Amino acid sequence: MNLSSPVTWTHVVYVGLFWLFATSTPLVAQNWSIHTGSNLTQYHFTTSNGAQLASLRASAGRQLEISYQKVLLDTSKLLLKTNGAAVYFANHSTQAKLLSMLRLGIQASSDQFNAYGIAGISQFSYQTEFVGVGIQGGIQLPISKKISVEAMGKANAYSLIQGNQVIDIQNLDLRKDAQFNGIQVLGGYLIQVNYRINSFVGLHLGYQSLQSLGVSAVNNTQLAFQPQSAFVGLRLFPN
Repeated sequence: MNLSSPVTWTHVVYVGLFWLFATSTPLVAQNWSIHTGSNLTQYHFTTSNGAQLASLRASAGRQLEISYQKVLLDTSKLLLKTNGAAVYFANHSTQAKLLSMLRLGIQASSDQFNAYGIAGISQFSYQTEFVGVGIQGGIQLPISKKISVEAMGKANAYSLIQGNQVIDIQNLDLRKDAQFNGIQVLGGYLIQVNYRINSFVGLHLGYQSLQSLGVSAVNNTQLAFQPQSAFVGLRLFPN
């Protein structure tokens, strides 16, 4: 899929998704997170005869993400109510506990997916800047009063806003390359450890692994991205 203005598309989706979550009825606990880290991205290029290009090597790039997350069932608020749901979950504590561990969220991110390689006597590199939006869902397991472990599945849709392929001294604009300038859909998982400092703020440290989904062929070749990330961040609890 090609869009004439990937920045505009991203801004529209970003604003729409965050407006939807931020203005929805506050029936459940919520939090905002921001984290920064480093991507180590492997490019998987498949030639027209099905062979993998072995000369590509993973390279590091920056990652920045902001996310909004809700607890599926906030039991602390439910205890203050007397409606049917409150009565049901008061009599079914196991279901209430399990639902209180589930998390749903959305995110917007800026990622550099970079790579380099050597072909004969020529050296080349890919330097890119993608922006993306996506969804996530998973579970948070409490370890102690202040520490928890979180495991989430996630999927992001990315658009390239800046990219260059450098071959020796030649510089090519990747925004004109059909394998880069369409929507890139990546899916995977993240695992992170959370530390609650107080009722308003917490820290987290995590690892994320994504890979391209549904890659389309361009001129009988395919290019897939596989970034792995380590990150550290801050979480805010407005409730």
